[in-house]
Amino acid sequence: MALEEKAKRARSEDQKAERQAAILAAAREIIDESGFDGVTMSALAKRAGLAKGTLYLYVRSKEELFLLLFIEAMEKVVEQFKTGAKPGDSAAQLAHLLTVNAQTTPLFLPLFARLVAVIEANVADEPLFVAKRRLLALGHDWATHLAMVIGIGAEQVDTLARTIMMAMLGAAQFDISAQRDPEGLPDDMREAFAAYAFAPSFEPSVRLILEAVMIPPKQG
Repeated sequence: MALEEKAKRARSEDQKAERQAAILAAAREIIDESGFDGVTMSALAKRAGLAKGTLYLYVRSKEELFLLLFIEAMEKVVEQFKTGAKPGDSAAQLAHLLTVNAQTTPLFLPLFARLVAVIEANVADEPLFVAKRRLLALGHDWATHLAMVIGIGAEQVDTLARTIMMAMLGAAQFDISAQRDPEGLPDDMREAFAAYAFAPSFEPSVRLILEAVMIPPKQG
């Protein structure tokens, strides 16, 4: 391949990445202002300064857009865990770190809550498979670090990682209920809905899961 052709391809890839970043930034702005229901392809194209036809070259539906946003959020969660989790951390420390990472990463929990039933179910096969490969790679990266931190083997950590992720998914879904305005709830229902909040649901659950795995074997 000629140097000129390589340079053109590099510029094209850079431009594509810049435009996709602009689209995701526009989507985050709309979600901040109007929530997920406020995201439409027309509104997104206008906010990103693109013709609607051009937008469809990058994302074919708002669910595909949400999937890209979730990958972006998942990358941040994994990186934060790899930076923060160290050998010798207790189950309580790791559970707290996982909880805080999930809560403080923008859009992670609401997108995770919608991932399977709403987002993935409405994305075409080709972009879905590309996204799933990236998510599987991120999950493996996260599990590998977890195995190093708590000192267990690959086979055991795969099951552990899936268990933690399922607990996180369930807590994220319940957290949607906890976001209801308490002013619109009967007095006897406020405490029940508040109990569905992510942190009080997830953190003690994952602590118990980790403690069961991290209990040292009895001697003798």
